[in-house]
Amino acid sequence: MTVLTRAAATALALLCVLPVQAASAAGPAVPAAVPAAVPAAAAAAAASSTPGTWAAAIHVKETQLVTIGWDYGGNPVGKYDWVGLYSCDPQECGVNRYVSGAWQWASSGTSYTFTRALSDSLIGTYWTGYVSYDYASGQYRLLSSHMNLLA
Repeated sequence: MTVLTRAAATALALLCVLPVQAASAAGPAVPAAVPAAVPAAAAAAAASSTPGTWAAAIHVKETQLVTIGWDYGGNPVGKYDWVGLYSCDPQECGVNRYVSGAWQWASSGTSYTFTRALSDSLIGTYWTGYVSYDYASGQYRLLSSHMNLLA
């Protein structure tokens, strides 16, 4: 099982200014994970249909370039879906705790690169999250997250 599939399967249950009027500071309600009794093929299909995220960083002179990437997992992108970079697990700290400036609307593509001065370097463990607006509850919900080691 790939790291992305495992992360998506276990996470089933990102920055600038987002529409905060509907955001939940309490954190997302995570859907239940795929039950162990489900055959492996069905579990893989469920995991592959969940949007996935990742991050990579490189140092260039005095700056660090960080790219957040994502795929839609075969699902249509909602108008207010977005991805972001977190210094904490968004499943635990909430979807609004992303790193300042490190987010992008999912409909704007499949990757987003931003720059930080090395004095504000993003080195260490970070998470990426795919977040969607839930019209029924009026809140943003974390659909999937992935732990990343930025060096």
